[in-house]
Amino acid sequence: MKINYTANARKYAFQHPLISAILIQTTFWIIAFLFLSLILHYAANGFGKIYQVAIPSSIKPIIVISFAMGLLYGASLGFLDFFFYRKLFKGKSTGALILVKSIFYFLVMIMMFFFVKEIIWERFLYHLYFLNTSFNLPEEAWDDYFKLTMIYVFFMSIMISFLIQVNTKFGPGVLIPLLMGRYANPKEEERIFIFLDLKSSTTHAEKLGHVKYSKLIRDCFLHINYISVKYGAEIYQYVGDEVVLSWPTNHLKNPLITIDFYFACYNYFVEKKPKYLKKHGVLPQFKAGMHIGKVTAVEVGDVKREIAFHGDTLNVTARIQAKCNELDADLIISEDLKSILENTKSYEFISQGLVPLKGRKQEVGIYKVLQETS
Repeated sequence: MKINYTANARKYAFQHPLISAILIQTTFWIIAFLFLSLILHYAANGFGKIYQVAIPSSIKPIIVISFAMGLLYGASLGFLDFFFYRKLFKGKSTGALILVKSIFYFLVMIMMFFFVKEIIWERFLYHLYFLNTSFNLPEEAWDDYFKLTMIYVFFMSIMISFLIQVNTKFGPGVLIPLLMGRYANPKEEERIFIFLDLKSSTTHAEKLGHVKYSKLIRDCFLHINYISVKYGAEIYQYVGDEVVLSWPTNHLKNPLITIDFYFACYNYFVEKKPKYLKKHGVLPQFKAGMHIGKVTAVEVGDVKREIAFHGDTLNVTARIQAKCNELDADLIISEDLKSILENTKSYEFISQGLVPLKGRKQEVGIYKVLQETS
């Protein structure tokens, strides 16, 4: 069985957010400082040849200093990102977050530069770099290196901020496949989809007003996010008060986990009923439709890009979900999905026979799914 990089990366990012933030920053900055050090090293050697100045130097200390700076700077920024985003500035202005982070990044870089200059370089690496020579860097040269480093770090900070935003937009584990062109052309996949839709949404919106209703939706989706990680579900999109998730079947050991996911969400909101009633005045409940089938995944758009799934599977799943009100059901799945499930003793599957779905000529077999009560 292939390793699902996207699902594993997403699961790790949610389970270990601080470590994940630090790993992203340290990896990027180690590579970035390695590039900078190599540029300076070969530039110095080039100018030495132009002016016929022999500078017997070793490249090994360059690698050491790059790794040290990248590790320390990346770890500092990873911690700051986590601390500012999740603690101090959660739900606050993005502009204020960027401004404060930029100030801290600048201060950290100044401290890092002088730490490297006064401690790492002077005490450990100077004699390793300039081999068997009394050559020394004048203080004026360090001033130029400081300015060059600040400019370089400024532009590299823009790049990593962009990469982090892309990672946030598409979700952890998607950026690398995206850069490798996995979704540049339509790619056929078999997936299980679930459409989760808030029950009585119109009533809730009318009762709460649009601002409080939006806060309710925000909290619901946040908790569904956390639950989805445990069950390996990938969030596809949010549409109003509905969230669409999926599982690639080639990475599923047990497809029954998809049913477990729905009831984990259902039981969570039942368990948190007092909390939701106190905070929002209503108890959110979700109806859902599930189906399995082939879809094509492709990157679409120009001004605004996203990874989209296309195919009849999505249409059928949406139509199945729409049957929940008619059949007074919380969860309805297709017969195609039911046929691949094993060890279903925890649930009761009630056949609804073949039913017509809006917009389709061919009828589809569906099942209501209930939890077995002990």
